[in-house]
Amino acid sequence: MTGDLEAGTLGGSGSPRWRRATSPRPPFQGGPLPGYAAALSGLSDAELHRLLERRPDLTSPPAPASFPELAGRAGTPASLAAALRTLDLGALRLAELLAVVGVPTTVTALAEAAGPGLDPARLQSGLATLAELGIALPGPDGTISGPPGLGAPFGRPGGLGPPVAELAKVGVSAERLERILANLGASRPRGTGKPALVRAVSAALADPATVARAAAAADQDARRLLDEALASAGPITVMGVGYGRFAGYPDAEPANWLLERGLLLPVTYSQLVVPREAALGLRGGLVFPGWPRPPAVEPVDPVPDGPARAAAAATRAVIAAEGICARLDREPLALVRAGTVAVRDLGRLARDLDLADQELALLVDLLVEARVLAVGGPFGQRSLGLRPEADAWLSAARSRRWADLAAAWRSADLAVEDHLVARDRARPLAGRRFAAAAARRRALLQALVDPSPDPGVPSTLPPPDGGVDSPQHPIPPSATLPLRGAPHREAGIPHAASPGAASPGATGIEGLARVLAWRGPMVWPDPAGSGPDELEATVRAMLDAAAFLGVAVVEGGRAQAGLAAERWLEGDGPAGLAEVAEAALPDGPDRFLLAGDLTVVAPGGLAPGVETRLAGLADREAAGSGTWRIHDASLRRAFDEGHTAEDVLEFLRRHSSTPLSQALEYLVADVARRHGRLRVGGATTYLRGDPAMVAGAVRSAAGRRLGLRELAPGVAVTGRSQRELLAALRKAGEAPLAEEPDGSPRPEGARPVRHVQRAAPDRLGPAGAVPNGRAADGPGMDPATVVDRLRGRRPVPATGTDQRVARG
Repeated sequence: MTGDLEAGTLGGSGSPRWRRATSPRPPFQGGPLPGYAAALSGLSDAELHRLLERRPDLTSPPAPASFPELAGRAGTPASLAAALRTLDLGALRLAELLAVVGVPTTVTALAEAAGPGLDPARLQSGLATLAELGIALPGPDGTISGPPGLGAPFGRPGGLGPPVAELAKVGVSAERLERILANLGASRPRGTGKPALVRAVSAALADPATVARAAAAADQDARRLLDEALASAGPITVMGVGYGRFAGYPDAEPANWLLERGLLLPVTYSQLVVPREAALGLRGGLVFPGWPRPPAVEPVDPVPDGPARAAAAATRAVIAAEGICARLDREPLALVRAGTVAVRDLGRLARDLDLADQELALLVDLLVEARVLAVGGPFGQRSLGLRPEADAWLSAARSRRWADLAAAWRSADLAVEDHLVARDRARPLAGRRFAAAAARRRALLQALVDPSPDPGVPSTLPPPDGGVDSPQHPIPPSATLPLRGAPHREAGIPHAASPGAASPGATGIEGLARVLAWRGPMVWPDPAGSGPDELEATVRAMLDAAAFLGVAVVEGGRAQAGLAAERWLEGDGPAGLAEVAEAALPDGPDRFLLAGDLTVVAPGGLAPGVETRLAGLADREAAGSGTWRIHDASLRRAFDEGHTAEDVLEFLRRHSSTPLSQALEYLVADVARRHGRLRVGGATTYLRGDPAMVAGAVRSAAGRRLGLRELAPGVAVTGRSQRELLAALRKAGEAPLAEEPDGSPRPEGARPVRHVQRAAPDRLGPAGAVPNGRAADGPGMDPATVVDRLRGRRPVPATGTDQRVARG
């Protein structure tokens, strides 16, 4: 290995053979395309179409009109990061190795850099995956082209610091280089000057035996400091180096010992870093001594009655959503100053709907994302109410309403699952926007449908004594990939019959977390728990949200795909999902049972229109129950809204499966007879009616408090409002009726309230309204059209954007 790393500067004359590989770069003078752009232009139309499908950000307007422009867009850090998020841990590790080796390179050089831990089959499979994304494009001569900025999304690819040659330009003197050579036991170079010393130190540090000998001689403090520097995402700060006695700085003495042997070198006065050659030497000369092993899969028994449970959960969720709309139809929910629902109001509504506060908060956010609810009202009196589109949503089939919720959960970048893991009170409308939220949900459902971590590709790791879990070959940490070095142990995961098919069994939740971490290491949290989220808690919250909607079934420590999961993964819209779920989610019945004790029973729920009308003349008995009770106050409410006794009885007869009792008919007739005998108008406010009753109202305590005075037999007035007088009389047990100035009855039922969401203007102009007022991104151009533009088969419209030229 010493011969391969004779100077070990990764770019100089002493670089390993796999780093020195090059490929011809044609000059770009308006004729031949530069390297990466030329590789893109060499793809067939089908391959280019597939690339644009896999990376839709490349077709966002204005679409690229030339291959240099496409290469420039595909090589930006944001676009590369989006592409890397779709890779599993094995392919991501290969992409990071490619970033360390540098492009262009060759397959042979990449295989040499990978070492014996990656067999040729796995290497070719990983390169094919990277080629589909345009990250590693193979050429006919065995070269591999790619975007020059591939290392940017990784921060420090391979966890490697700068080489000695770069650090020597900053703060490493020739005298220190000579001392490093002496302490490492290396011979002095024949040449003179600092460049010769730099090459000699690079070669010595790149020798695994030399570095291992130096590290073995380190004491406990020096070894701890070296491990800290290796694990750090950047330079470490050590004060007191060079102060002589190191007074007051305990890390200064071990840092100075490491400096004298080149295991640490200064970046600035007090910031130190492990040079690249030393890090490679500590790993045995390889960037990654071991390659990760996909977690093994084992069968798990399916959840009993899984489809029925999924349908029941979906029914519960959509009925609860209908209940929210029924309650907010005429009385929007007031918001507190922080922009969320008050804790007391949220708890009261949750009890009425038989939901946990966290479930209600999740459902409210989903209804906002589905454009059913919106925040509106004047400033200082903001409230949550229904949008105008809610009427059409409520009139649709129940399966379509559920499909809208499921589709909103699939595409929303709002982390609604946070409500299920929050330890404090639920706060709807105050969730965080998280770019990877939709990708996590898709990965979760895909793992439930096909739980194999790497379908069709066998594990390529050597036996455990040389694998990723081996302590002899620790895997370095990375600034951007927290999963590096995390062991993937065997877990209870079933094996799918075929990719994309529904799994006949369930998946162990513990093993599911490891499979998800393997499939999406840049999407899911660090399994070691070092990130802002905790992996298993995040997975369980996602599962709970999926189970709440019925797209997954969870029982104990196992989970499986639920209602319409396959079509959900295929990207079907609400219409397609509703078609699949139609049999499992029949519309709510419009019939109920009317008992002789004036109770209305509908255990299976009711259609939204029928439930809204019933809630206007009856009160729900208990939270979440399907029982309502008809009594004097509820009937007065119906009459206040302008309904007559005949309207009420006709509605009950039309929807009741049992005949109306005589007691109910008598009660309706009696309340209707008493309703309106007293009438309230504005004179400021007047009261007229039966003379004896008016006189009694004037002499009552409420009449004296309101300043009610009698003008004539049967007529009294007050300076208070109609609302106050009506409330006082009703509190006293009377049934007054509001009256228009011309004497006609004035129905005072609450009117339906609808909030119109305002569009949030974009920085460049107004944009269409989308949930929560966010500006909508324009849809990307069709990949086939972009391919035609790139091939010059269609005229390119003039644009005001700069045409970027990528020089590979």
